[in-house]
Amino acid sequence: MCQAKSRRGMRFRDLSSFNQALVEKQGWRIIQVPDSLVAGVMKARYFKHSSFMEAKTGSYPSFIWRSILWGREVVEKGLRWRIENGEQVKVYQSKWLPRHDTFKLISPCPPKLYLEIIVSELINEKHEWNEELIQQHFLRDDAEHITKIPLPRQPKPDQVVWHYDKKGEYSVKSGYQLALKMKSLDKASCSEKKQNSWNSI
Repeated sequence: MCQAKSRRGMRFRDLSSFNQALVEKQGWRIIQVPDSLVAGVMKARYFKHSSFMEAKTGSYPSFIWRSILWGREVVEKGLRWRIENGEQVKVYQSKWLPRHDTFKLISPCPPKLYLEIIVSELINEKHEWNEELIQQHFLRDDAEHITKIPLPRQPKPDQVVWHYDKKGEYSVKSGYQLALKMKSLDKASCSEKKQNSWNSI
């Protein structure tokens, strides 16, 4: 009943997915405004020596904290880095490519590079992508994605952004769509021809 009409549903709102997306609005605020009072209290209580994305449930967690961690499952799927100077982002471990789902490289780490290499090492002195190095060490698909990422004229610290928004800001609407997608499993037997027929309906 909650699936889109193209998936033979009635497009009713899934309250569980909507609540998950709604509660994570607070989680997004903790990420974006770490100096706020709420973020400070939560950090002192639950993730004093780590980041919000690495935080655990902890002992005797409050209902609010457990709810925020539940909503964090959505943010984890849509969060990635926006490259500015590339000094905070690890090439092989961080989520930074503007590619849906994983946001990570598919290229294996070559022997000439090391696993902890950061993105700034792929940028030359003119603050442009070192295309020769990139073409040499990464698969074609990865190389194309990397070189298409725009670099600012004046480098500044890298930013964490929400991939499913042009401005990089989390919204309940896009969070709900992602939560619904995570909850529902696409049927493998559904062909493209059938999908187009349902879209027409």
